[in-house]
Amino acid sequence: MKANTPSLILFFITSALVVVFKLLGDDMMLLCAKSMIIPSLFIYYFVSNNYKISFLKATIFLLLFVRDVFNTLRIKESAMGSFLCVLLVYILLLYIAQKELEFFEFNYRDLISISILIFGVGSICYSILKLKLENLELDFSMYVFFGIILSFLSIVSVINYIKSGSYAFFNGVLMCICFVITDIFFVIYKFYIYNYAFTFISLITQFLSYFFMVNYFLEKDKVNQDLSDD
Repeated sequence: MKANTPSLILFFITSALVVVFKLLGDDMMLLCAKSMIIPSLFIYYFVSNNYKISFLKATIFLLLFVRDVFNTLRIKESAMGSFLCVLLVYILLLYIAQKELEFFEFNYRDLISISILIFGVGSICYSILKLKLENLELDFSMYVFFGIILSFLSIVSVINYIKSGSYAFFNGVLMCICFVITDIFFVIYKFYIYNYAFTFISLITQFLSYFFMVNYFLEKDKVNQDLSDD
């Protein structure tokens, strides 16, 4: 068994337990299981990357963990704390993704494809924010800004994959798709209409987004290592 395998197994087990405890309505065990997801993925990444991690990626893992802490505490500041943690994660991921754009050359056909992509992602974001949302925990403008950042992250990730076709950017696209689905269903069941199925979709895609994010990091690290070896 590889050194990174136990932590990956722990991630999938705890993810499955979160869904089970959610079904059973056991909030205490749910929170305990959920608090182990980010640490298990962090260990998996750290071991898989030969015990090396950049400050930027360590910050992303830390923010995701702090977000779970806020959700566990369920204090008055939890909504703002959780929101800011996820927003900062998206901003940092956008920073990482946009750095790749300088290596690509774009032509007229690319501009047409990018315009269609921007229109599609923008339409999805607008449609969700246009819903008659109720009992918002934060100011509506903050959700708008959040949606814009996530939209840019998704667009840049798709462009990177289209221009390179690499497995790393494919994981980046899957990560963004899961982020979008997670946040859409979270907004719908939290502020529009509650549906038990929506909570499970949001949970499952959230865990998948973490998994694809780690794969995205690892594949990019492999490429950078190969370039440095050359």
